[in-house]
Amino acid sequence: MALSFDAVLQTVLRTCEARPDFANVARATIVRDVRGRVRLALEVRRETTLDEAALTADLAAALGDWFAPPILGENLAADLKRIRSLVFERHEPWADAWYEEASGAIAVVDSSRWYRLERRLSKLEWLAGEKARLPWPLREGMPAVATFYSFKGGVGRTTLVASTALQLALDGKRVVVVDLDVEAPGVANLLGATPTRGLLDYLVEHAALGRSSLDDLLASATALGREASLVSVVSAGTLDASYFEKLARLDFVGAQLDQAQPSPVTAALRALLTDLAKLSPRPDYILLDSRAGLHDVAGLSLHDLAHVDVLVGRDSDQGYQGLEMTVMALGKRRSFDDMRCLVVQTMAPNDSGSEEYERITKEYRTRSYGAFVDHVYPKLDDADEQDSPELDDATAAHYPAIIEFEPRLMHFTSLTVRRDQLLTADYRAAKERLVALCAPEPKTDEG
Repeated sequence: MALSFDAVLQTVLRTCEARPDFANVARATIVRDVRGRVRLALEVRRETTLDEAALTADLAAALGDWFAPPILGENLAADLKRIRSLVFERHEPWADAWYEEASGAIAVVDSSRWYRLERRLSKLEWLAGEKARLPWPLREGMPAVATFYSFKGGVGRTTLVASTALQLALDGKRVVVVDLDVEAPGVANLLGATPTRGLLDYLVEHAALGRSSLDDLLASATALGREASLVSVVSAGTLDASYFEKLARLDFVGAQLDQAQPSPVTAALRALLTDLAKLSPRPDYILLDSRAGLHDVAGLSLHDLAHVDVLVGRDSDQGYQGLEMTVMALGKRRSFDDMRCLVVQTMAPNDSGSEEYERITKEYRTRSYGAFVDHVYPKLDDADEQDSPELDDATAAHYPAIIEFEPRLMHFTSLTVRRDQLLTADYRAAKERLVALCAPEPKTDEG
C-alpha cells in the first residue's frame, strides 16, 4: 500500500533510528515543504561518521517520492546555507523542537535530538502554538471583542449574534457587528443594514494602500427597530460582479512566507478593529460573525482578534469532531487561566423536561468536557492549587449554554416579526454569560 501523508514523519524516524551509525547524529531536522515532501538536515558529531549515501538510499526506498534528497549536513558551510534557504527566513535550522501531537503518536528513540520545520501556506492560526495576540487588553473603557464561531453552518450562529446584539442594545450598550463570513455573508441582511461599503472594500483598500477608512462602512441595524441606533453593522460587502474581484484579491494566509510580518488581511483586520474602537461614541462590544469551518479567517478571528470565543454547535458527530478540533487549537494559544470561552449548544429539543432533552444536553456537555480536559484544563500532576472543573460545574468554560430549537427562526424575512423569539430565557442566559466573560481584567501595578 502506498505511503500516506500521515505516515511520512513516522517513517523517517523509524528509517533513521534503525541505522546503527545514526547514533552519531547530534541533531536532526525534518523539513516538510508546502507540498508535503520532506528533506533531512543533520548535524553529525565531530570525529564520527555517517554513511549518508546508505541513509539516502534507505529513505528513498521507504518514502518514495515523499523524500527530497540530498541529505544536508550542518558541518558543511554550503549545506548550512542551503538548509536556511529551505525554511522561513527567521528560523535557525534547530529552532523548533520535535513535538508528537502534530504528527501522531511517534516513538522516538532519542526525541531530544529531533527537530521539525513545517512550511505552510494557510491554516497557520489553527496550527500555531504561541500565545494569542489580542488587539488590546480587556480594560474599562475599551470595547470587548467576541467571535461567534461554528464548525458547521446552519446551526444558528448568526441568529445568536443578532439576539446578542439586540439584548445588549436593550441594556443600553453600543454594539458593532462585523460580518467576517465573506464567502457566505448574511448578518447584515438579517439586521436590516445596508452600508455603502463593506468589509471586503476595507480589506482590499488596506492591502493595496496600507490604509483604509470607516467612511460609509457602518449602517444601522434597522431590523432592530427602536434599538437600531445602538447597533451598527459592517457588512461583508455588496454582492455584485465586483464582489468576486475583491474576494479574489484577498489572501487569508495567517502570515507571510517569512512569518516575520502579518499578512495584508491580518494587518487590515487588526486596523479595522482599532478604527472601530476609536469611534465616538465608542462601542461597548464588537461582535464578529465568523466564517464556519476550518477557514483561515475563522482561525484568525478566534485566536488573534477576540477576547472571548463563542463556540456554537449542535449535537451531531461532525459537530462533536469540530468542537474537539476547535478546543484543541484554542488550548495551544490560551492557557486555562486566560481562557475566555463560551460553548453554546443550539437546536436542543424544545421540551426541557423530556428524557430526550436530558440525554442530548448531557451528551453535549460530556463531549465538551472531554475536549477541555484533554486540551485546556490542567492535569492532576501539573495543577497548582486549582483542580480542573467538574463535569457539572455550570460556571466552567466547557459547560454549554443551551438554546432550544425554535422552528419559527428557521424561515423568516425580518427580525421585526421574530423579536420575541430572540429574547427567550435561553438567549438571555447565553448573553449574560457572555457579558460576564467580557468583564474588564483587574488592573495591575503596571497598569
